[in-house]
Amino acid sequence: MIDTETYISQGLKIVKGLISKGSLQAALNACRELLKVNPYHREVQKYLSKIEEAIVEQNEKKVDADIAATMPLWKEQRYEDLMKIYAKLYQYAPRNMRLIGLIEKLQERLTDQQKNERDAFLNKAVSAIAGLLKEGRFADTIQACNELLGINPGNKTAETYLKQAKTDLIEQKLKENERIFESADFERALEFYNSLLAIDPENQKIKNLAFQASERMAEHSLIADKVHLNESIVRMKELFKAGEYEKVLQSCEEILRLDPGNISAVVFLKKADETLGKETNILVLKKLKEIWTAMEPEYLKNPAAYARI
Repeated sequence: MIDTETYISQGLKIVKGLISKGSLQAALNACRELLKVNPYHREVQKYLSKIEEAIVEQNEKKVDADIAATMPLWKEQRYEDLMKIYAKLYQYAPRNMRLIGLIEKLQERLTDQQKNERDAFLNKAVSAIAGLLKEGRFADTIQACNELLGINPGNKTAETYLKQAKTDLIEQKLKENERIFESADFERALEFYNSLLAIDPENQKIKNLAFQASERMAEHSLIADKVHLNESIVRMKELFKAGEYEKVLQSCEEILRLDPGNISAVVFLKKADETLGKETNILVLKKLKEIWTAMEPEYLKNPAAYARI
């Protein structure tokens, strides 16, 4: 079984290759998978931040191009259409100052009636979300908040409710799965914590639990490997006593794969190899003797028929 550090090391090689090819989304997904194994791995976090910055920069360029394409809509005063477009773009580039400025300008262009209608709609939506949260319908609250933020980017109340709903949903799922804490199935526990991180990747409590589960899983793996190694060494010695030297060689190779430089495996590998070599020589000499015994009567009858080298 591969250890955690080796797995992450190999994974980072793949991440670097994806970055060099410009496959930023694939590299981002790969980093997130590695962080499921160890959420606090500094090098993986460094690459994740680097990739996220590159994606934001890439998105900024695309958003700038999309904004340029919307300029004719301003002349046509199609403000509702512009609001829908900018709300979608905001999800990809929330720090784009030009986009933020245009959204603010768009708000100013709306007529008083449109503003009042829009404010009434937003207030109604926020009230409905507050009701969902109060009823404990956390998944519905999260969906409603995301929909509202798609229409009204930066709505502070919706952002607050969204964060609270994510926290409450995670706490609810933790209570429903309390047995996982008592279980020794660390792989299943880690999988569960990762599903919670999919709800809120920034939840510190779940990050800590995922890290603890990954550490315990790694420790359990090391113990299992050590037990397997000890069993293999015992079996290797038994095979040697039984004279199964070819199987001893195979067993030694297996042990050295698990523990390169293992003294017992090195010693028995040499002993088995030497023993097999001696047995081979004995078999060859025995075969030659049998051949000579069979040939001797003919040779004695006619020695001249056999050439000397």
